[in-house]
Amino acid sequence: MEESQPAEFQFEIEQVFLVDQPGTAISGLVELGRIETGQTIDIHGLHSKRHGRIEAIVIDGERVDAVETGRLCTLLVADLTPGHIGPGMLATHAGGERHKELRERVPRQYTKTAA
Repeated sequence: MEESQPAEFQFEIEQVFLVDQPGTAISGLVELGRIETGQTIDIHGLHSKRHGRIEAIVIDGERVDAVETGRLCTLLVADLTPGHIGPGMLATHAGGERHKELRERVPRQYTKTAA
């Protein structure tokens, strides 16, 4: 019996902040794929990779079980502290490709506007 590979997931972190439970919230846009509560993600920095488990997903103030491509959301992540991650880092499914390879393959789906 073959073990299935997880679907690709790409999420660029735009904001990071501390919350009471589980401790760290990251917000941004799901650029590719789908992720569900309870799954493990990798956070890719320039020279490091951290792991965390998604405790909750919040869209427009409501908790949901999953989020898909094109949605802005906040992921509440256990096993990480805000000092470990920052804006511009990329989250992928556990075992996902490094951010450079993904960014070359998947173009940005939105542009930021000046305030």
